Amino acid sequence: MKKTLLAILTLCAAQSVAAQTDNTSACDNPWRQWNAAFQLQTDIHASTRKGVTSPTANSYLTGTISNQYLELGARYEHITRPLLGHEAERGQGLANLYLKIRPARWAEITLGDFYEQLGSGLALRSYEDRDLGIDNALRGARLVLRPLDGLTLKALGGQQRLHFDRGSRVFSENRGYVGAADAEYLFSKGQNQWMVGASAVMNKDDETPIYSLFPNQSYMRFRQPEQYGVFAGRVSYTGPRTTVYFEHAQRTNNPNAVNNYTQRSGQAQMLTVSYAHSGKSILLGVRRSDNFDNHSYRSQIDNDLRLNHLLPFTPQQTYTLAALYPYATQAQSEWAYQAEGRYQWKRGTALGGRYGTKLKVAAAYVANLDGQLYSQQPFASVGKAPKFFGHGDKLFHDVTVEVSKKISNSYSFVAQYSNQSYNQMAIEGHADQGNPIKSHIFVYDGKHRLSKKVTLRTEAQYLTSKQADGDWLYGLAEVSVAPHLLFSIADQWNVGRTDKHYPMVSVAGTYGSQRLQLSYGKTREGINCSGGVCRLMPATEGWNLSYQINF
Repeated sequence: MKKTLLAILTLCAAQSVAAQTDNTSACDNPWRQWNAAFQLQTDIHASTRKGVTSPTANSYLTGTISNQYLELGARYEHITRPLLGHEAERGQGLANLYLKIRPARWAEITLGDFYEQLGSGLALRSYEDRDLGIDNALRGARLVLRPLDGLTLKALGGQQRLHFDRGSRVFSENRGYVGAADAEYLFSKGQNQWMVGASAVMNKDDETPIYSLFPNQSYMRFRQPEQYGVFAGRVSYTGPRTTVYFEHAQRTNNPNAVNNYTQRSGQAQMLTVSYAHSGKSILLGVRRSDNFDNHSYRSQIDNDLRLNHLLPFTPQQTYTLAALYPYATQAQSEWAYQAEGRYQWKRGTALGGRYGTKLKVAAAYVANLDGQLYSQQPFASVGKAPKFFGHGDKLFHDVTVEVSKKISNSYSFVAQYSNQSYNQMAIEGHADQGNPIKSHIFVYDGKHRLSKKVTLRTEAQYLTSKQADGDWLYGLAEVSVAPHLLFSIADQWNVGRTDKHYPMVSVAGTYGSQRLQLSYGKTREGINCSGGVCRLMPATEGWNLSYQINF
């Protein structure tokens, strides 16, 4: 079957070119002309460290062919010698294969592998993030109907992907299945728009009896439910200046490895309010999560086979030292608060100057729930529920102030200050040189336009802390030659305790739909995060080559 579908992809891709001059092409008749798109991405690392396997590579070839009624897509992955930190992804083969059918404008059917998100993702989110090694695509079927204006109905069922554990089989015999239904209705009146939606997600897992040895040397057998469900509802209002979104999700009891096999239900709530008008905006948000780290396989922990996703409520830092101690969302126990304000002083004012000035202030505070979440005895029948409004230990805070200013047609800069507190013991399970890690981070990012084609960007960053590795310095110089070349040199230097340097030299080029980047240097061991989801990445040293082409 896989060989047949690959042959169809190749045949129709070739005929889509011929169809531009030959209207009788088999792939063009009787429907409209077919369109084909392909992408190749390869990342290679050649280590210069002794005893490290080299080279290693992750490669992906993606292709789609489509017309108005059909879309056929496939992704081939070759990860036989995976990049460091991606060892669990080892394998090769057709990792993603799907057929999408659009019999009418109001209906869509997908067979095969697909990604889906219901609401904000509290109940269900399947997605891919290659940097983190996440791909929890669902393999099965999905039906989307839009019978009325503003009304969307979804029904889906399948099994999540876990790297290459299926082998040549369609489904894994050792894991369960997921089914979901969702309804969302949008309606407007004047400039105001409302939305109401509801989701139901059911997960079926094998009833695996678990035996526990108690202090009196007696064994007890614990039964686990074969099914558990998540039910969620959401509402939103969008006006000319204000947007309000609220979502609540409730989960039935699901004893699993994350909650120490406690038979207690879980829940999560999220509320965000935003306002924007005439150069100023504000965002406020609060989220509570209790026993809400959901996986489609009860023995799984970390990021694999995760069913749901909690949007990050902390500033998503892009500068290296500001992201040195990133916060990972704690779905099991968390009160998270966020606030962000933006203001722009107009041109010609005292603070705006000739070109205007932008100010951004972002803050986040995260704490554990109050009370003991789970019984100290594994497999307890019911864990102790925390007080709803109770707060426990602080996990993280971040206060960031950023000023963006254009001085002239050839020079602009960004200045940023961040104050952070990171509870390493609670988040990572260990503490280095004191806890929590309290940091002050200063960032300067300057952009100099040297000519019509040449731009120089420089970064200077400083982090000071009395915990962990102490103080850090970071510097970067980047030269871009429009429209094709980018050169950069950077160094991350620990001036607190280790006196280690982590230099990196890179050159990147783009030509048409191709991009090639070659770099050499060192990276420190650390936590890599995206959207509040994190994983530990090992230290590396050597050459890195990345190539991507779209055709």
